[in-house]
Amino acid sequence: MTTERLERIENDLETLKDILLSTARYAESANRGLDRVATHLDQTDTQVAMLAEKVDEFVSESRRTNDRQDEALRQSSENLSQLSSRVDEFIFQAQRLFNQQAEISQQALGRIDRLEAIVERLDRNFEAQQSQAHEFQRSANAALERIDRILDYLLRQQGGNS
Repeated sequence: MTTERLERIENDLETLKDILLSTARYAESANRGLDRVATHLDQTDTQVAMLAEKVDEFVSESRRTNDRQDEALRQSSENLSQLSSRVDEFIFQAQRLFNQQAEISQQALGRIDRLEAIVERLDRNFEAQQSQAHEFQRSANAALERIDRILDYLLRQQGGNS
């Protein structure tokens, strides 16, 4: 029965190890995703900065031109507004993803903490069981020695009475 419990504990420990490894891989994957989103945000910022410079140049040129160029500027402003809305939406979605990843990371960390506590508790239980097993073995050995001495005594008594 003790061996079965030890095997069950070992199986549970192996399962916990697998869960911890899976959680760690998931956290690493989430970190890589966050890195990719950050890279995309940096690229978008660069593109937005470049676009803003081009728009400034365009506005300067349009002031020096006639009504036809003013119409083109108006058209460009609408396009820029749409692009700005898209960029705002992209930033909003990226921030939402960052928040989700942070929440997932926090959940993973919480689970890791709980798993660590479980493993520690299992370790303490295992050590206590080992201690109890050793104590039981010592008690059993002592009892066997006493029984052995009693049998010797009885055999000598019986040999002396015969």
